[in-house]
Amino acid sequence: MDMKCRIALAMGLMLCTVSGSTAQIVHVWDLAQTDRPGQFTIYNPDPQDAQFGTPVRSGDLNGDGLDDLVVSAMAGDGPASYLRANAGEVAVYFSQGVIAGTADLREPMDNVVTVYGEASMDIFGIKTEVDDVDADGRQDLLVGAFYADGPSGLDAGKLYVISGHLLSALLETGEDLDLADLPIDGVTVVHGPQARSRLGVWMATGDVDGDGVQDIVVGADQAGNVTSSDSEAGQTWILYGPQRFGEVIDLADPPAEASVIYGADFLDHTGSTVACADVDGDGYADAVVGAGAYGTLRNAYDATGGAGDGPDNLRPQAGEMYVVFGNATRGRRVDLKASVAGTGEQVMVMYGADGGGNSPDRLGEEIVTADIDGDGMGDLLVGAYRADGPDNSRRDAGETYVVFGSPSLRGRVIDMADPPTDVITIYGAMEGAISGDSISAGEIQGDGFDDLFIGVPGDAGPLGRRNAGGIVVISGGPNLPRVIDLADPSVPIVWIEAPDVNDFSAYWATAGDMDGDGHVDVMPNGMAGDG
Repeated sequence: MDMKCRIALAMGLMLCTVSGSTAQIVHVWDLAQTDRPGQFTIYNPDPQDAQFGTPVRSGDLNGDGLDDLVVSAMAGDGPASYLRANAGEVAVYFSQGVIAGTADLREPMDNVVTVYGEASMDIFGIKTEVDDVDADGRQDLLVGAFYADGPSGLDAGKLYVISGHLLSALLETGEDLDLADLPIDGVTVVHGPQARSRLGVWMATGDVDGDGVQDIVVGADQAGNVTSSDSEAGQTWILYGPQRFGEVIDLADPPAEASVIYGADFLDHTGSTVACADVDGDGYADAVVGAGAYGTLRNAYDATGGAGDGPDNLRPQAGEMYVVFGNATRGRRVDLKASVAGTGEQVMVMYGADGGGNSPDRLGEEIVTADIDGDGMGDLLVGAYRADGPDNSRRDAGETYVVFGSPSLRGRVIDMADPPTDVITIYGAMEGAISGDSISAGEIQGDGFDDLFIGVPGDAGPLGRRNAGGIVVISGGPNLPRVIDLADPSVPIVWIEAPDVNDFSAYWATAGDMDGDGHVDVMPNGMAGDG
């Protein structure tokens, strides 16, 4: 069969609240049943398009009130005759308001606009984001191409910011967008600060300076820090909105108002994951920065690469996460090494429990923000996909942590080698599940609490499909137990399981409302699905 990636949307599901009392699995949603109501399955167009992964994102790009689905085929080869090997491509599937049936991106569709990467080996689509970054009321598309070359040299990386109005116009005319035709009205290009910096490996949005306009937080995980340009400590840039389309921004000579966060140590790869939300309730969105993964092409079982090494660098690749708190000041230069030493800006830091060997935890490889307890502050959902479960008894089962937002997070150090009582730990159910490799969240039940969607790409699931993977849905609320073990049959969950063995579903996942019913729909990928 063709190696084509599968993306499935399962409509909002009802589930009971996790309380620690005896319960059963609430429901198993079998994605093999592609004709069932409430499920829509979409297939990538070409063999091997998903060999590096298939990021997914959602948002309303044409202003019709329905969230649209953004699907990356970052190993795609361009618009004709495969002339741009691994340039990457991103398909925007504009929602038609119905979640049912299947769609094959190989076939022409009048509700799809495809954006083609600019040059071979760019890996355009490594990460996408959707938000209104020019304050015109229409959401826009952000796409990273972290191996793109730029003025600073090879693999400097690029971030493309594409106007939602441009995409809407292309939808009306039935055209695609080829970035090889730059410059293009409605597209801004941001170049990485130095050769091999890999700008665009991850990005997020939020109002960091509190002016009412969304800002862009974007990682360049192989860039240097204040000590050495060759350190691969990583950098994270804050580009303040509103963005102006049609511009070219070179971070080797950045705008004076841009802020930068420098990684602490050699090979930390800070910025390989970022998120953004107001986690301390002061009205400013905070930049959340991970040093938990090499930021490679997401081979979860590759033991090579860099990550933060824990307190005093004594836990190789255990992983680290930082929160740099927002304020009205622009042009900030934040040195995380100085912050940890107490001589720089006050930050929050979180350390992975275990490092070294062939299976370090790599805490921070996935970071998502959501309001799990309904208090109006962003909570941190942090993945440690190589962590080994209770008492390190399940190799690579993966762990997910919930850190609730609070003003007390300022200056706090959380060390998962000695986990505090106010941090929730969710253990993967089986060896090799790599749970927490993807995390998403959204309010399914209309109760004011975001629910957790935890990716388990290596799990066999309740249907026993080896490495099929899928999504585990856990109900949010203010009274979650301190420990949730997905191997415990008393934990009430919904399982969304991929159709076939070795699908490795939910390496990436997102959530949004594609049918406009007011309930969040869950959107996992199937990276190795065969079409």
